[in-house]
Amino acid sequence: MEFLLIKRDVADVESDSIVFLCYEGQRLPASARKIDRKLGGFLSDKVKLSDFKGGFGKTVLVDTPGDFNTKTVVLLGLGKKENFGSLEAFRAANIAVARTGQRSRIVSVDFSSVDRSFLKVFLEGMACGTYEYGKLKSSGGKKNRIERICVASRKISADYFSTEAAHASAISKSVAFSRDLVNDPPNILTPSVLAEHALSISEGSEHLSCRVLDREEIRQMGMGGLSAVSFGSSEPPRFIHLSYSPPVKSRKKVAIVGKGITFDSGGLCLKPADSMRTMKMDMSGAAVVLGTMKALGELTPNINVHGIVPATENMTGASAYKPDDVVTALNGKTIEIINTDAEGRVALSDALSYAVRLGVSEIVDLATLTGACIVGLGLHNAGVMGNNTNLVKSVLNSANDVGEKMWELPLDAELKEEIRSRVADVKNVGSRWGGAITAALFLENFVSEVPWVHIDIAGPSYVEKSSDWYQYGATGFGVRTIVNYLMKR
Repeated sequence: MEFLLIKRDVADVESDSIVFLCYEGQRLPASARKIDRKLGGFLSDKVKLSDFKGGFGKTVLVDTPGDFNTKTVVLLGLGKKENFGSLEAFRAANIAVARTGQRSRIVSVDFSSVDRSFLKVFLEGMACGTYEYGKLKSSGGKKNRIERICVASRKISADYFSTEAAHASAISKSVAFSRDLVNDPPNILTPSVLAEHALSISEGSEHLSCRVLDREEIRQMGMGGLSAVSFGSSEPPRFIHLSYSPPVKSRKKVAIVGKGITFDSGGLCLKPADSMRTMKMDMSGAAVVLGTMKALGELTPNINVHGIVPATENMTGASAYKPDDVVTALNGKTIEIINTDAEGRVALSDALSYAVRLGVSEIVDLATLTGACIVGLGLHNAGVMGNNTNLVKSVLNSANDVGEKMWELPLDAELKEEIRSRVADVKNVGSRWGGAITAALFLENFVSEVPWVHIDIAGPSYVEKSSDWYQYGATGFGVRTIVNYLMKR
């Protein structure tokens, strides 16, 4: 997708659609009033008829006469100006695409009434809003036609626009890449194929490298958690380590770790059939890591970043790990298996231990870890927990900057008793109470003293009902937050 800055009146620009951004309770933008005069007041009549007042997400759509320089005019409500933020900017951009995408190749947006600080998020929203997953349909499945977004504003300089547009382009491509990985069916996206995608990211890049461990190398390294989870599958596991080195030497070193369960049957503690559906998305954390590393290769921040993914299926084969098994993680701690369907944290135990060995100063992990987090926070918020207050705040601030919804949960030490084992150092499941927190407390056993944040993305990583801002399927949730966090470190 191409982004273009226009330094003249949007009413005089030829495009398929023009979108006017309107705050609640304010007059229509001057360019919209200019078009309204050309239409003989038809636009204002439509506004009155629809009772449009600029409420967030409300729209008015007008098809113009054949001799007009645009086919469609869209008024898009932004809500009250004092309530407008990054989340609203991202969603408004997606709504704009939803209203114009199937009828427009070129869309012009009047940005004259909106602060330029929202430009990057808005462009990301427009680009992400055009995403479609149709590659497995014989027809191609593509409906969205938008190829160019023209932003009309005299307040935005060419240099500022170029910088923000380049960032938005890199981010949106990485989000789309992440969504593709999650949307790919599990018979296509196996652990081996996920590793191939990781290798492809590093190929030809002077700043990225990739190391992949196979089943035997994983075993020899002492990764008992990942090995155990993989035993029930005929698909071999992979351990992925992507490294980003900045153009200028830096002492800062961060690890991002993503859960890579490419399909989760629940193992011997088998999931019900309805719960097993969509479990191709159980590698969404891994997809965030790969998408983030892809973006870093383009944006080149001044920080060393390690992207780490333990990848496997969780299946029910003859060698599958069992309840009551005890396995040993990479850091030497022993884990009693209570429930084989709590496999993500078992695999992550090795990945987190591996990150500690790299000598990183911070660790952030992302995982579709618990249904308990969805029960507590719903489908639209990720849960955030960690052992370092400043790092937790940094991640939450980064999420707020880009308009991804995250909420801190307490890492309550009193709940550690829930995962205390009588036969091993720790057990992989506690009681039903505080399940998202006890899962995080389990992971804490494998980060040593390194500042660490855990992000449970079980809710927002995949949607089964399309909305104006997310289509059915993978959302790529987390890529934008983590890239923003890394760019600011």
